[in-house]
Amino acid sequence: MKLTHITLAALVFSSFFSQAEPAKRETIEQVLKATDAPAMLDYAYAQMEQMVQANRTNPDDALSQKQQREMQQLFRSEMSWSQLEEPIIAVYAQVFSEDEMQSILDFYQSPAGQKLVKRQPELVQQSMQMMQTLMQGMMPKIQAMAEKHAKERAAQSSQ
Repeated sequence: MKLTHITLAALVFSSFFSQAEPAKRETIEQVLKATDAPAMLDYAYAQMEQMVQANRTNPDDALSQKQQREMQQLFRSEMSWSQLEEPIIAVYAQVFSEDEMQSILDFYQSPAGQKLVKRQPELVQQSMQMMQTLMQGMMPKIQAMAEKHAKERAAQSSQ
């Protein structure tokens, strides 16, 4: 009887310290496929490139255009899906258990999950537009703050 109590106590105690099974590579790969991760990365780069293009001060400057193309090529080659896939899988494996990844996969394979994947670019685009609108409203405050800091810096350097 005493041995049973000790065994039971040991099992209960060890369950507090046991961790859930880490996410399996296969499940993570299924989630990345269900979320169309490579296409989402391409979309993110395309959005970033559009933002850079839209914010260039002189869009007709040939040197600026060349530099922008080189930067885009660097990003797309050094941070391509083939470069990022393994590190992303490792991060998912560290952050999520197998049960959690399976639940995530179940969601993304559901009609609602697939709708989210398909509508994600639209959500991102509208969110970015909303943020730009908010930033435009903040610009006078940001400019005033920059002027204040410039005056403070000038006053500090004259001392």
